[in-house]
Amino acid sequence: MNRRNFMKSTFIGLSLLPSRIPVETMLNDPQKENLYRNAPRRRIRELGVKIGSQEPGPYNAITDVKGVRVGQTTVIKGKGKEAVRTGVTVIIPHRDNIYEENLFASCFNLNGWGEMTGIAALENTGKLKTPIFLTGTYNVGIVCDAAVRYLSKTNPTMGEADEMVNPVVGECFDDFLSHTQSRRISEEDVLRAIEKAKSGPMAEGAVGGGAGMTSFGFKGGIGTSSRKVTDKYIVGVLVMANTGSRAQLRIDGVPVGKEIKGFKYKYRKTKSIILIAATDAPLLPFQLKKIAKRVAMGLAQTGAISHSGSGDIILAFSTANKIPRNKSSSFQNIKSINDFLITPLYQATVEATQEAIINALTSAETTVGRDNNTAYGIPLDQVKKIMKKYLRIGEKNHE
Repeated sequence: MNRRNFMKSTFIGLSLLPSRIPVETMLNDPQKENLYRNAPRRRIRELGVKIGSQEPGPYNAITDVKGVRVGQTTVIKGKGKEAVRTGVTVIIPHRDNIYEENLFASCFNLNGWGEMTGIAALENTGKLKTPIFLTGTYNVGIVCDAAVRYLSKTNPTMGEADEMVNPVVGECFDDFLSHTQSRRISEEDVLRAIEKAKSGPMAEGAVGGGAGMTSFGFKGGIGTSSRKVTDKYIVGVLVMANTGSRAQLRIDGVPVGKEIKGFKYKYRKTKSIILIAATDAPLLPFQLKKIAKRVAMGLAQTGAISHSGSGDIILAFSTANKIPRNKSSSFQNIKSINDFLITPLYQATVEATQEAIINALTSAETTVGRDNNTAYGIPLDQVKKIMKKYLRIGEKNHE
């Protein structure tokens, strides 16, 4: 089935976070294929690897940008052929009503074998007017419908004598681990993610929209990171990573994917990645377009090549200017950073993007899904050993 043939019906699904998901195992012994051991997951910085030179924000997350909140619902159902491993992640751009107070934004389509709804209007106006939703490919219609219902309820005049909006919903194809055609995500799951949205630390890996994603031959999913810029601004990045092959994986320039030993690999269908950048720096849409392009540079540093079957779409927004929807005013007061002083934000974007993608890998637990397909959590013991070998951990790190 073509990944854009979105059906208009769904089965009722219950959202639940499993108390235990099998986690990483070495497969040097094939007889141990179905045996798992508890192994705590870690963010890459917790392994001692510091990517780049700029410091992260307090939570090292997109939520370090003041007002940005993230909510997630994970849907884990069944096993075997009908197994469902999916969900939804929502980014609420600021604490006020985004429909009433828009933000400047822009998109960059690195490779268009994917979907992000609402970006035609976003590019035309330069404004973000809705929350941002991330989910599996065949869930887009359900999530979009739930978003419209939510926006209509919170803005009763929307679509009547007033302007309408198209929710922003990005997707990646998660059918290696999830029976996508059953579309067992519900409107309630989407609304629950909105209700749970909060600032501060957030879950990563096999959660929310990332529950069924794989990346670089291992389990992927949701990842995030941030960077402080001259103690004045923050750049935060959140990704839904479903991209790359094992041989491509590089961490801080180290060919980790080629160095890892063991673990069976099974062919997976085309990969994609959705990347969202947020900043409190006062940027205009044309500047945010340039930030989005630097997100692509961060992706490239992980070894991903954005091949022809990949849907790699980037959205960048700024929280600094809130543009009232009120059309009665002839002028609007906005502020913008000098374009010749924007380079530190570029560096922050590249660094935070790379670390967000790696955090999605190192945080994700081994997941068994559709047809007993298994996406293994990247072996953190090997990652740490490899990074030490290449002097990325220890006294000589980043000298």
